Amino acid sequence: MKTLLGFAIALAAASPAVSQAPQPATVSVTLSNFKFNPAELQMQAGVPTVLHLVNTASGGHNFTAPEFFAAAKIAPASQALVREGKIEVPKHSALDVTLTPVAGKYSLKCTHMLHSSFGMNGSITVH
Repeated sequence: MKTLLGFAIALAAASPAVSQAPQPATVSVTLSNFKFNPAELQMQAGVPTVLHLVNTASGGHNFTAPEFFAAAKIAPASQALVREGKIEVPKHSALDVTLTPVAGKYSLKCTHMLHSSFGMNGSITVH
């Protein structure tokens, strides 16, 4: 038994460590009636990030930031969610978009009729 345990310990010590890719950062944004929470988003340039969008409203909203999305490297699995610089988020749903942001300051708004006029706007700062 001691020999078997000693062999297992030696094997574990000799095995190369399995390197795991770091988990992406997550930035969560709640879309509700006429606001983003938070409205001022902060991200790190070059750091893979999951943009987690949650619409808690009884109607649809979108997350529109054309310059931000044009500059960012959007993961292939997320590319279909971003159309013309915006992501449509249906009522009572959540979407995840994985991307790598580029440094800059970008404007953010909902382009549904009158939503940005009622205050649904903000900014994205990537350091």
